[in-house]
This record gives sequence, structure tokens and C-alpha cells, in this order.
Amino acid sequence: MLGSNTFARRVRAGAGALAVAVVATVLVGCAPDECGSGDSCAVSFPADAKSKIDETVRKNMDAGLIPGALVTVHAPGRGTYTQAYGVADLATGRPMTVDDHVRIGSITKTFTATAILRAADEGKLALDDVLSKYVPGVPNGDTITLRDLLGMRGGVWDLVGDSDFAAQLVTKTPGEWRDGDRLRAITAHPEHAKPPRTNTEYSNSEFVLLGLVLEKVIGKPVHEVLDELARAHGLQETSYPVDATIPSPASQGYTYFDDAATNVTSRNSPAIFGAAGTMVSTISDLATYAPLLAKGDLLKPETSQARQQFTSGTAGGAPFDYGLGLQRFGPWLGHAGGVLGYTTHVGYLPDTGAAVAVAVNQYTVPPTLLRITASDIWGSIVEQLYPESLPGDRPTPTIPSPQLPAPADLSTHLQQAFDTTLAPTQKTLRVAADDKDPELITKLAKVYAGYSMTFRVDKLTDFDGTTLLATTTVSSPDSKRPMVIPFTAHDNTWRLDTNWVCESLLLGGESSPACT
Repeated sequence: MLGSNTFARRVRAGAGALAVAVVATVLVGCAPDECGSGDSCAVSFPADAKSKIDETVRKNMDAGLIPGALVTVHAPGRGTYTQAYGVADLATGRPMTVDDHVRIGSITKTFTATAILRAADEGKLALDDVLSKYVPGVPNGDTITLRDLLGMRGGVWDLVGDSDFAAQLVTKTPGEWRDGDRLRAITAHPEHAKPPRTNTEYSNSEFVLLGLVLEKVIGKPVHEVLDELARAHGLQETSYPVDATIPSPASQGYTYFDDAATNVTSRNSPAIFGAAGTMVSTISDLATYAPLLAKGDLLKPETSQARQQFTSGTAGGAPFDYGLGLQRFGPWLGHAGGVLGYTTHVGYLPDTGAAVAVAVNQYTVPPTLLRITASDIWGSIVEQLYPESLPGDRPTPTIPSPQLPAPADLSTHLQQAFDTTLAPTQKTLRVAADDKDPELITKLAKVYAGYSMTFRVDKLTDFDGTTLLATTTVSSPDSKRPMVIPFTAHDNTWRLDTNWVCESLLLGGESSPACT
């Protein structure tokens, strides 16, 4: 969705997550056992490795108010570990099981991309065809190619910027959104369109349009196209629903519009996300899919190779590497996903054949409120099991670790930090990178100035003396919502995490030299 760790920011791109550091664990060699249905399935992993994964997952769930989570790790020659945590349904208390279906969000984009690439292999289209050949009326459609759309380089304005579309994500009782509204939102804002091949910038719109291309070329509804593709991959529990329902058993998805979790399972109709984020799957199917995606299953070798030509860009202000419907996280290949109520993350490490998949059933927009997602947990597990695969600097515990503040004291310090009438020198809290911008905390307070917020820290979660998460209730005159505020250990004190501050500034239209 590691503080200032570059790798963590790339993991976070597209899902809105904060990865935290944990102690690396080396697995011993063992043969994987068979894994059946049930609440959980644990095989072959040594007890200390399993316990560290469990501790990491549960800490993140607790801090991030996540009801349930699913994890699978496939480590060839070492074993397989699949586990369900928490509850799938807050109303009934039903536990999450490894058979539960979840919405996989933007992992849908990988299926859409494979379908387009497969159609190119079959001569039904060419990747250098212009968009207007299939979908008229899109700004710059005469120069945008299908290859541009696959690589997030089409310059198409992301429809999440449309106020009516955004209401589907942030409003408790939004108006009805119909299937044709996606294209309307994309074509109605030519002033926001950018020339293609200028930048790599995450845009859901580009894959919505590719779904329309598939329907035109294949002559079938996109749900049929992607369902057939999932079957061709051998994924029996992966599908594109035709309505807002999820196959049974299904984990419910939750969002915080106020201080209570709201069940939003039925809010995610195909009309909202289309070919950019509608599909559902299980944790076992996701883990099975990871190597198929990375190795180019169903594609010609040269097409698979073209798919892995990555460019660097931004997603929500964070850096990310994108191929043709494929993300790269260091040496890991896969994709992250997030739709209202759910986040997912799947990755495959070619050098070892390892696959790690994570899904959780809570996602709240904007992600700066409750920023812990499946990508957070995924990054933590990878750091445990494959620390050598992570590029960039990773935080190390300070000696001694900073003393944990009392929640009541930290509440007071946060109230002071967000007070726009106080100078930075009058505030007890600092930002980790404020040596690059002494006004960083003032800019943060300015972003939130219009909300008249009060803070109550409810609990603190410490990750090995490097990262501290403060689960906080934030109240304003007309609302009360939870917020996870991250802190980083710096000079034996806890400072506000720079990435979180910078993401907040981005949402508020502010900038800082500390955020470059």
C-alpha cells in the first residue's frame, strides 16, 4: 500500500498500504503436504516461521481494524502455508476460512491484459492499433494505442477523479451508478487528458476501456471473456460476477464511513469497476495464479517477454513499475488490488519459484485514514522469508528503542501537531524528514485545517522498535472516524512517518521538498 523504504512505497502503489519490518526467518527444507478445506491449513513450515507470520498478520489486523485476512505462501522445496484469520462476517461472527471468496480489485487488470495479449497472439487485434478503432470519443483516442493502455501510458484521465464516481467510494448512501457511466466520466473531461506515452501513471480508466475493446473484438460480454480466461488458467474459483453478489462461501467486505464498520459487499457492482477491478477469487486460486501470470501462461513467449518491459511511474503519488498489465515489486512480479471493502496482493519470485498471496476484507477510502492493506501484510511476510529480495534501505531497530508514549499523552501531542496557530518549534511532535523541510508539520496541519479535528489514541502497535502505529479516533463537528497514524523511530524518538505525511499533502494539494 518500512517507513521511508523505497521498496515499501512501490508495494503500496495502487493499493494504499504501509509495510512494516519484521525479523527475517529462514525456512528449512521440507516437502509440501496436501491442503484441504477448513478454517486454516498449515503444512511443513517450522513452528517459528509460522508463528512470526501469524504475529505479523494479527498485529496488522488489530492496528488497522481489519476483520479478516487470508494468506498463502508457496515456497518450493520448503513447504506451503495457508491460513485464515479473523472473521468473514461481523454480523454473524462467522470465521474467515481458506475457501472464502473475496473481491480481488485491480488484480482483474492482469486478466484483462492477458485477454488482450492473447487476442493479439491470435491476430484478432494488434497492440499498436489506436483506441478509436474500437472505442470512439475518447480524448486523444486517435493516437492512444492498446499497448499504451496496457502499460498505463495512455494519458487517460482516471475516472476516480469524477465526483459522481468518487461518491461510490466515499459516501455511505451514494446515488445509482450505471454501466455506461464509466465511459461518460472518461469522455466528459477532455481538459484532464494527457498526451500518450508521456508518463506512466496509474489509471483505472485505461483498463475500463480495454474491457470495451475486448467486447468489440471477441464479440462477447467482458464477464464471459474473463471467465473463460480463468478456466483456461485452471482457476475454478475465480470469476467475473454479473452483479454485486459473490460466490459462496463469501467474505463480507467492510469500510469505515464513520466510527463503525459498514458492510459494503453489495456496493461493488460490475458497473463501477468493469474490467479494471470486478473479479473475485480465493486465496488458493491467487497463489496458483501467481506463477501463471509471471511466466506468461497462455501467451506466446515473445508476447510474455514484451509484457515484462517495465516503465517507472506513479500511483497515488508513490512510485511503481508497470509492464503490460503487470506490476513489479523489486524482483517480484504480480499485482495489487483494492476495491471498497477488500484489498489483495499477489507476487511471484522467479529466482525461487515462491508465491505469496494476501487478501483482507476491509478497505476505506482515502487510504490515508486506514492505510493498512493486503500489501502491508504481503510486504511484511516477504521481508520475513525473502529479505534478500528487497531493494532499498530498510529500517533497523534503534538501540535503545524509543519508549512507547502513553495513549493520552500522544493524543495531546497530535492535537498540538495539527494546530495551525502554533509554529513548528512550539510542537512536541516532529516529522521524520523535517530536516529537509522544517515547515513539513505546518503543511500537514494546513491540509486538515478545515476539519477542526480532535484526536483520541485508542491503542498503539509497536513493530520491532522501528514502526509504531497509533489507531486513533478522529472527531470533527459532523463526523467521527478511525485513523491509523504511523510513526517512525528516529534519534530515539517517535516521529510522524514521512510517507504518510507526504501522501496527506498530496491529497490536500500541498507539496514539500521532503516528499521528492
